[in-house]
Amino acid sequence: MYFINTLSSALIVISAVWTTSVIGVEQVSINSLPAVNPVKQPWIWPLPQHWDRGQKTLDASHIGFDYSHHNSILSKAIKRYTDDIFYLKDDYPMVPYNWSTTDSKITGQLRTVKIILDNADDTKLDLDTDESYELTIPSGNKARATLKAKNVYGALHGLETLSQIIQWSPENRRHLIPNAPWSIKDKPKYAYRGLLMDTSRHYYPLEDIKKTIETMAWNKMNAFHWHMLDSTSFPYESKAYPELSKKGAYSPKHVYSAEDLAEIVQFAKERGVRVIPEIEAPGHSTSWGYGIPEIVSCRDKVPYFGYTVQPPSGQLNIASNKTKEVVHAIVDEFVDIFPDSFFHASGDEVVYDCWSNDTEIAKYLKDNDMTVQELFSDFVLEMQDYIRSKNRTVIAWQESVLEYNLTLPKNTVIQTWDGSDGVKGATEKGYRTIVSSNNYWYLDVGFGKPRSNPYPDVAGAGFNHWNRMYSYDMRANLTSSEIELIIGGEAAVFGELIDHTNFESRIWPRASTVAHVLWSGYENPEGEKLTSEDAILRLFPWRERMLLRGTMASPLNQGFCTRNPLDCFQPPE
Repeated sequence: MYFINTLSSALIVISAVWTTSVIGVEQVSINSLPAVNPVKQPWIWPLPQHWDRGQKTLDASHIGFDYSHHNSILSKAIKRYTDDIFYLKDDYPMVPYNWSTTDSKITGQLRTVKIILDNADDTKLDLDTDESYELTIPSGNKARATLKAKNVYGALHGLETLSQIIQWSPENRRHLIPNAPWSIKDKPKYAYRGLLMDTSRHYYPLEDIKKTIETMAWNKMNAFHWHMLDSTSFPYESKAYPELSKKGAYSPKHVYSAEDLAEIVQFAKERGVRVIPEIEAPGHSTSWGYGIPEIVSCRDKVPYFGYTVQPPSGQLNIASNKTKEVVHAIVDEFVDIFPDSFFHASGDEVVYDCWSNDTEIAKYLKDNDMTVQELFSDFVLEMQDYIRSKNRTVIAWQESVLEYNLTLPKNTVIQTWDGSDGVKGATEKGYRTIVSSNNYWYLDVGFGKPRSNPYPDVAGAGFNHWNRMYSYDMRANLTSSEIELIIGGEAAVFGELIDHTNFESRIWPRASTVAHVLWSGYENPEGEKLTSEDAILRLFPWRERMLLRGTMASPLNQGFCTRNPLDCFQPPE
């Protein structure tokens, strides 16, 4: 049996002395300006499915953990939360906790959390992983909480929820648990809760990627979609074809080795996050051609209009056997590095004129009495079949079935992005669907189109503010059977105008709203709608907590409104 204490690595729980104290309900002595956040729901993000709480206040200064099995993911998580998260302090919080909801006297102490896992050795992380947990915190003296889960990943979510229940009291100079006893039964509404990160248009150091995954885990997101390769650069150091990154990456500094990728996969697994690779092909593939010129058509055509949707121009040469050989090699390497059962095969935004103006492809089409559409279909289906032969489930962007009308196996997962109508189109055809509608869940839009040119009238898509993202109902206009095909959703942060300097503020806290929808759903278990009016009252303190943990989440309003949201609510005119 293992015991971990918050102040010592010794395998015992050290007793702590506590005394009855009085909480200052008003924080006038610490905060000058008024601060009123009348939230009725717990300060937990995302909101648990079932929760009940009381009015007792417990000392939480020294919490020990008791578990009878060895699981390295769990033991590392307990140490991480104990060392870095549970006991953070903010003497001058921008959003002070409303202590009037709990007893002014500290009447007990949380001494120990007993963790019970049904399957302690089950560390498989997949779409079918049971992420549910139950957290019970009694209210008595020397209280002993219980965290139950099917496996370690449910326990990770329970630890995160516990971390958000614990509050620092500046008046008492200690950490407290308000509103005990607590009873929480929780599980995600959707199994896939993702974030896409583009490391081709701009390179991100490993620490940036880790920080993103860490913050995803706090928000109970579980799928990191790694959009690593695109037209602009080829940052992956292939062992079979090292020339791809030597000539296709921005520099020798802007690359990821196989060891780097494996490091990210392990880091993510220890936080309950899957890492899903994407090979962008056959479109958006210019960068492949700098290392191996013969496998790319219409490379670097200027002006690029008519050859590609975004510069630089270039698509894989779909008539070349060499192209298939190289693609297969990259698939093989990714399969060895990324153990996840999902593999994104892309297949979006191709321009047929790129190929029809390629003399080699034109000759191939003539010799084989084929159309460009037929050749493209053959290439995509062959590539996807090869991925499936590696025991992977293929994800493809929506164009495959909604624009190019390819006949893909029904076990293919379709990711919709181009407007919200694609959700209806994909599910209507019977495909399991991941929703990433760009007019709601893209984090990179609203800042102008990234053309870097002197022309003044270049419009950009609209900005997806937090409420637009939170209020988007991806079930709209779907039948019940179509709704069942939605396995989850994904916020996307493509990198045209985002890099190391601003990625966190572009992602958070707006991606937190997507995380909330995908975990908590649109209604509570009683069928009552979860409203943005309630959500914002919890999102304000959640953003402040992310800041305290070191994530540079952008502000949601001016400071006064952050502290006094009801004073700033403006009904529609």
